[in-house]
Amino acid sequence: MDNVDWVLVVRGASLGFTILVISGLLHPLVVKFSVPLGLAWLVFGSVVAFMAAAWRVGPADSPVLTGMLAALISYTLSVPLIYISERHLVPQDVLMFAGLAIVVGSIVGFVAGRRHLE
Repeated sequence: MDNVDWVLVVRGASLGFTILVISGLLHPLVVKFSVPLGLAWLVFGSVVAFMAAAWRVGPADSPVLTGMLAALISYTLSVPLIYISERHLVPQDVLMFAGLAIVVGSIVGFVAGRRHLE
């Protein structure tokens, strides 16, 4: 954990959380047009949030781990809001989006680290 730049994790998680909240607030409007489009909106908003969270980690010693943690923490911060709005959590959905955060955060962290080295 010494290779993790916690300042970059917090900054990235904050940005990712903000995007998750905004996309979550827009979700009911998208669902009014189409329910399948609403599901795609949730996934798209999450991927964009996780990418934004992990994009700033280029100068970290371990950009893959730092990006992964930034994306995962941004999602973890949004889970209580999901619970409050829906009054329940579906464990499979929570695990699926957490896995998505880990994968997207790791990949974007890797790319950001490589980009920073150039």
